[in-house]
Amino acid sequence: MAAALLGNQTLNLCKLDPSEALYAKSTPPKATAFFGGVKKFEICGGAAARSRFFAPIKAMEASKTTTHSIGQAKSPRRDYAAADAVNGDCGGSSGKTAVEMSTVGNSSNIVWHKCSVEKNDREELLNQKGCVIWITGLSGSGKSTVACSLSRALHARGKLTYILDGDNCRHGLNRDLSFKAEDRAENIRRIGEVAKLFADAGLICIASLISPFRKERDACRDLLPDGDFIEVYMDVPLQVCETRDPKGLYKLARAGKIKGFTGVDDPYEPPLNCEIVLHQSEGTCDSPAVLAEKVVSYLQKKGYLET
Repeated sequence: MAAALLGNQTLNLCKLDPSEALYAKSTPPKATAFFGGVKKFEICGGAAARSRFFAPIKAMEASKTTTHSIGQAKSPRRDYAAADAVNGDCGGSSGKTAVEMSTVGNSSNIVWHKCSVEKNDREELLNQKGCVIWITGLSGSGKSTVACSLSRALHARGKLTYILDGDNCRHGLNRDLSFKAEDRAENIRRIGEVAKLFADAGLICIASLISPFRKERDACRDLLPDGDFIEVYMDVPLQVCETRDPKGLYKLARAGKIKGFTGVDDPYEPPLNCEIVLHQSEGTCDSPAVLAEKVVSYLQKKGYLET
């Protein structure tokens, strides 16, 4: 993208070859445009200037059609250029099209900018369907382990995934949040929004976090189209999780050193209508790979591993 100054305004010059140096010497009433140090044309201020300024640019664009050896005109490189131009790409709105402003939460005067490359285009490129696999359960139930096994199994099949692990997200995205009730809710909301973006990008997003309350999980489900939120419940008894205690958190909670710990002095609400339940008990415990394959089978059955 190149630009020239007209008075105190910057004019964007769309679709110019970046290798061609374009600049302008300007005063409020007049501007002179140069290419490669050679004066090309001079324009004056006002509405007429814009027309006179862009006329040679458009002519230059029209002359840039390359040909094949057989003499046929080569098609434009970008099939979506015209659609994006209509949507306001490259130069902005002309001011003649009504723009619908929105207010979302505390953000006002915002506009959703739609691009001609959409989710189905990205899915076709990846040969998979974007979705969110939301793994929920008590601490120590094996959520992160199963998430990694699932990612590995899908990767082996040539599918693109990304894991949003609860603890990992608190190292960056959610590092400003504590474990108070309101912050835990915000932690889940943020991860839900990020997971939605990954799914829209065409990825199979695997979210792995305790997310103890149905209301918060359902709010994340509501962010996505029907069927694209796949809730996986790690149905593991508390005593099994506490026996494992991989991080030593149950021991700290029982000693009163951690307050509000899920399963000890804070509740966990099991899903009522989740898509997949992975059962484990003290006597029977399938390997993470076996549990991951159950999720893969579901994805295959529902058509998420192809377009």
